[in-house]
Amino acid sequence: MSTAPVARIKSANLRQAYDLALAGAIGALVGLYLYVELVDSPAIWVCDALAGTLIGGTIGFFLNASGPSRDGAWLKLAHEATWGTLAGALGGAIGLVVGEYVLGRFQGGLVGRAVSWAILGIGIGLSQGLATRSRQRLIYGLIGGTIGGFIGGFLFEAIRARLGARYDLGQGIGIVVLGAGLGLSLALVEQVLRRAWVQVLRGRQEGRSYLLTGKKSALGLDERAEVGLFGDPTVARRHAEIVVSGRDFELKNLAPSGRTKVNGEVVETTKILADGDRIELGHTLLLFRRR
Repeated sequence: MSTAPVARIKSANLRQAYDLALAGAIGALVGLYLYVELVDSPAIWVCDALAGTLIGGTIGFFLNASGPSRDGAWLKLAHEATWGTLAGALGGAIGLVVGEYVLGRFQGGLVGRAVSWAILGIGIGLSQGLATRSRQRLIYGLIGGTIGGFIGGFLFEAIRARLGARYDLGQGIGIVVLGAGLGLSLALVEQVLRRAWVQVLRGRQEGRSYLLTGKKSALGLDERAEVGLFGDPTVARRHAEIVVSGRDFELKNLAPSGRTKVNGEVVETTKILADGDRIELGHTLLLFRRR
């Protein structure tokens, strides 16, 4: 692989990590604002449950809306963001209530806060898999949420202790750190553990990567496609599919003859893909990767 594509891929991976970290930070800040403005209950467990619901729901929304909004896939955004919000809210509520109980058992402190927020992170991280109904993303969310929550909780408590009496400022900074840590951890875990994916080398979504997590992944203009490719009139709505066949990944052409190529050769029906293959769909160029 030449130097230029490698540089673009590294840049795209950094962009994805940045986007998810920013989305998580914004989601956490919005959730905290809603909690401060809307929740007023003398019961601690009610406050914890509502705080987890709002913070988890908004983080889940922004994390799951990040990719589809960048693609301009509004139907996919509505679907994934809705499921992400619901799953994040439920996971956040359970995670924060359980986490605060754990914090009490540790009698506070850096480690206690880190462990309690790791539990919160698990609940929110799992929303990634539930939103896309993907087992792989569920695992990545579990790992990334745990790591992000643990680091975020540790830093939250350290910042809060450092600021002393300025609790509101410490809470705000800590919550942003939590959201950013969750988003960053989810992105990095996915990049480290992913087994098969395609990355756009040329096209409107240049740099965007798509996990291939199911037995069959559709590629095309259809917003319901697992790999949605927009802005290229030469790409069909259901242009091709990548199908898992045993240990192989097979590209199946669904478009008119000559509009699907692998490494410059026209694919009329099917083609077994190898790591590093370049897939041309109309004028859009993808790179297939697998481990």
